[in-house]
Amino acid sequence: MAEAPRLADGLKPRPAEEVLNRLVFRPLGHGVVRLVWRTPVRPEHLVLAHGLLGLLAAGAIASGRDLTAALLLQLVTVLDNADGQLARARRQVSLLGRFLDSEVDLLVHAALFGALYLRTGDAVGAFMGFAVLTLVLSLDFNLAALAAGESGSEPAPRPGLETALARVYAAVFGWQDRAIRAVERALQGRLGAGDADWWPRPFLAFFANLGRTTQFVVLGLALALGRPEVYLGFLQLTVLALPLVYAVRIWHAIRSPR
Repeated sequence: MAEAPRLADGLKPRPAEEVLNRLVFRPLGHGVVRLVWRTPVRPEHLVLAHGLLGLLAAGAIASGRDLTAALLLQLVTVLDNADGQLARARRQVSLLGRFLDSEVDLLVHAALFGALYLRTGDAVGAFMGFAVLTLVLSLDFNLAALAAGESGSEPAPRPGLETALARVYAAVFGWQDRAIRAVERALQGRLGAGDADWWPRPFLAFFANLGRTTQFVVLGLALALGRPEVYLGFLQLTVLALPLVYAVRIWHAIRSPR
């Protein structure tokens, strides 16, 4: 097999980066890539591994083992970084891997918020937190894709597991992707804004830095303090911030010279 890759070989260009990823978890993920480079381990194996760790973290939260859960969540993030890096470095990027990653992540998120409900007794906060996290991650994914000029079209999935996962993705995430992109294009057209004005870097950076890595670090800190409800409060503040961020962005687009 070829020489172990450089960190740059496994990176996906993004219009804005998550700071914690760049400084901490991406280099750690690269260490995992180098460790498994000459083994039969595939990106999908890493996806399943971090999915299992995420479910174990949810179980630890439910049973009050907060520090264990906090550490497991950071391991999830390391492997979550490693699977994409390995896929790109080996040129094993596939629809199967993308759909599997998204759906395993969703399962883990549902388990985590179910565990947070069991710990805090706050059913409304846990449900709202799950919805907010799903929305923020969908916004980050779609805004970055639109800013990068990606069309959103994909090749047809292969028969079998890839098709099955594609159908699940379409049912769970497809409508979100279409809705976000339709609203974005409609607002952009209504304001007559160019791409650079409509997706300014600070706006994209706001959502990038509410990504999964940051979410799991905040949740991990809340757990380390023995205060899991703090994380639900953090997500409630996020909801309050979203309208303000969009209002500033629209104001910026209106004020920008055409």
